[in-house]
Amino acid sequence: MSFETTALLVTWVALVLLALVVAGLVRQVHQLTQGPRTRELGLPAGAPAPAPDVLGIEPGRATLLLFLSEDCPVCHDVFEEALGIDGGPATRAVFAGAAIEAVPPDGMRVLTGRQELFTDYQVPATPYGVIVGADGRVRTAEPVGSVRGLRELVAQMGGRLRDDAELGSAR
Repeated sequence: MSFETTALLVTWVALVLLALVVAGLVRQVHQLTQGPRTRELGLPAGAPAPAPDVLGIEPGRATLLLFLSEDCPVCHDVFEEALGIDGGPATRAVFAGAAIEAVPPDGMRVLTGRQELFTDYQVPATPYGVIVGADGRVRTAEPVGSVRGLRELVAQMGGRLRDDAELGSAR
C-alpha cells in the first residue's frame, strides 16, 4: 500500500471517529435540554433547612448559603464578590472539597469538605445559592450563575455588595 493510500484511509477513519463524537455530543445536549430544568431542582421553597447547626444558621436571622467549587471558574468570581457583602444576610460558603483561598469577612463562614450538605440541599451544580429565612425554612434555592445572580440574591435579603473602591479601602 502506498503512502497516499494509507494517508487517505487514516483520514477517513479520523472523520468517522469525529462524526461519532459529534453525534454523541448532540445526543447529550438533546437529553440535557429535554431533562428537568435546574430551577426545578434543589429544595422547594418552604422546606425546612437541613443541618442548621452544622451551617451555624442563627435562629431569627436570614442566611445566604453559597455552594461553590474550587474547580469552577465562575465560583471564584462569585466568591470574590461575596467577600464584599455588606449588611443584610449572614453568609456561608460551602465547599464539597477544598475552599478557594481568601480571608472571609465577619459574618461569613467557610465550610470545607461538606459533600453531605450538597446532597442534603440537592445542589445540582455550582455556584448555587440558597436563602434560608429567619424561620429556618428555604425561601429560595437556585443557580447563581454569575456575579449578577449573586447581587440579585443579596438584594432579596436586604443586603448589598460593596463596590471595588470600597473593597480596596477595606483590604
